[in-house]
Amino acid sequence: MIYTVTLNPSIDFIVRIDKVEIGEVNRIESDDKFAGGKGINVSRILQRLGIDNTATGFIGGFTGRFVTDSLDAEGIKTT
Repeated sequence: MIYTVTLNPSIDFIVRIDKVEIGEVNRIESDDKFAGGKGINVSRILQRLGIDNTATGFIGGFTGRFVTDSLDAEGIKTT
């Protein structure tokens, strides 16, 4: 069992656009939100490799709910 620690978890917001035109209005094609932070990213890779792990850290509020819900949906254990 590997435990990862993320002291500063985050929500990574990714937007995709077809092209950027300077001086023009640029519209996004899609957006995604992911739980992020160094330890969380390591837990994600370990989980994909089939290595038993648990993500730990300190978190609360909206960000905490989003991160724990996202990790649960990915099958990553949390404490």
